[in-house]
Amino acid sequence: MAKYDLRQYLTTQGQETFRACIIHAPAMSHKTELARRIREVLGAYLFDLQAHFVDHQELAGRIDRFRPRGLEELLLKLDVTESIVVVDNMDFLLNTWTKQRLEEFVAMIDLRLKSPGVTDKTFVFIVQTNPAVVRHDLRNTRGQPRILPLDAFHAL
Repeated sequence: MAKYDLRQYLTTQGQETFRACIIHAPAMSHKTELARRIREVLGAYLFDLQAHFVDHQELAGRIDRFRPRGLEELLLKLDVTESIVVVDNMDFLLNTWTKQRLEEFVAMIDLRLKSPGVTDKTFVFIVQTNPAVVRHDLRNTRGQPRILPLDAFHAL
């Protein structure tokens, strides 16, 4: 697989109609470290989904009913100025979703978080490798994959 410069890759994604992408890796492979580096180096907004659920008990209390559409609504309501939003620590949620819900999540990444019209943000989802998610072949207009393993990038 080709190696990408993450800064350039996210610049490209920021020019796409379908901007959202997924970076995945196995457990304990420094995904959160990458999320923090993206925040530090690129000025992205880091959205820790698990911390958000802990801080909002009404969400934690209905985790078994929280669906991809709910995640989409939550993300679209974020009032942040940064153009890149990194969504980290969401594996707790993905692990509760059925295969159908994971398909809905991928559909959200693929088509629903688009610009213009829906959002002006580039959403970067950093998740643990999940076969039901990573098997999809989403591409941008330059033919680059939108679901990539963490090791597809040069160090940031």
